[in-house]
Amino acid sequence: MELDYAQLPPSGFPQPAALVYLFAGSDDALKKEGVQKLIAPLLDESSADFDREDIDVGAVSASDESWVTRILSSANGVAMFSERRIVVATNVQRLSKEEQESLATGVAKLGDRSCLILVAGTPEYDAGKVKAKTAIGSKLQAAVAKAGVVVTCDVPAAGDLRERAVRHLRSAGKAADPAALDIFVQRAVAAAADRGGAGKGGDVSVLTNELEKAIAYTGARTQITRDDAAAIGTRGAEENIFAMLDAVGKRDAPRALAMVDEMLRCGDKPDGVAARSYVMLARHLRMLWGAKYLGERKISAGFRGSLPPDLQAELTGEFQGLATWQSFLLRNLQDQARAWTYPQLRDGLLRVLTSDMTMKGVPPIKPIGYMGDAGEDPAGSLKVLVASLCRKGG
Repeated sequence: MELDYAQLPPSGFPQPAALVYLFAGSDDALKKEGVQKLIAPLLDESSADFDREDIDVGAVSASDESWVTRILSSANGVAMFSERRIVVATNVQRLSKEEQESLATGVAKLGDRSCLILVAGTPEYDAGKVKAKTAIGSKLQAAVAKAGVVVTCDVPAAGDLRERAVRHLRSAGKAADPAALDIFVQRAVAAAADRGGAGKGGDVSVLTNELEKAIAYTGARTQITRDDAAAIGTRGAEENIFAMLDAVGKRDAPRALAMVDEMLRCGDKPDGVAARSYVMLARHLRMLWGAKYLGERKISAGFRGSLPPDLQAELTGEFQGLATWQSFLLRNLQDQARAWTYPQLRDGLLRVLTSDMTMKGVPPIKPIGYMGDAGEDPAGSLKVLVASLCRKGG
């Protein structure tokens, strides 16, 4: 069985509990939350010392047993005071291919009083591709899906993060101005983008940390302002990159270039700043394209209801989300999109692609032109690109 954690009902995980679970996906904070939600009805905390064991694969251990043997032996142990023996094995992605296959064989033989919870850390990315030895193999996933449940915990979309932030603050007796919420969400989205999320979702752990800092900073005050959100930490590249995107969308070259300078002063390597900027610029131009088209189809901010079937067939999932549950983003995007024609958006995307290719040593696209020697000067190339995108004549 496979389960999307985002679709889990308020009542929690289906009961009775399965023999084995695998928590995988791109958000470690959601995995931790999910594991606690799964365990809560199964284990009396007073018996946790007897009926629960936590195993961190790869951590220092005095045991001579292999990790797989240790995990399976513990999972097949006898529960003393609870109905199930709970074993939580984290970082199972560190297991070799052979070890994962051995574990896959073992999960099919678990006893009926076991509850083995495997947790895979977030995959690491290199140039948009998952690095080797940071992901779970297909055989282990298939074995868990057959014997139990694979739970996918992916980074939530920006709209989901905003709702989560509102609920978190409400539980603490607080509320936040929309501009403050934007800052919290932007920081979470940027953190996820650095791991390969490409700005499509956000890191719950980062969001929670930012909210907790704001709650502590404001003390007895119940309303969190934009100034509060900005004051709880040094303005980082994640905020400047979103400010740069807005400035490019508005064709405001001075502000966009100022934000590029701010990003470069934050301490990251220029090639890293340029690489992230290319990904986010491409996404922002796509979003402007989608927002422009939705506006032509009379879909704007605050849209409620279902999209016409013909429009659903034309839109990708990203743009369907923008039109429905993320429609609060449309107003700003559609305001920016008025400054762009479709040919300009097309050329803008090609310019971003050309700059990215040049930085990676690939010959540039000749019809679009050379965007600077990105290999030798990624900072200069990024500035040339941003200036060219803001030029209203092209």
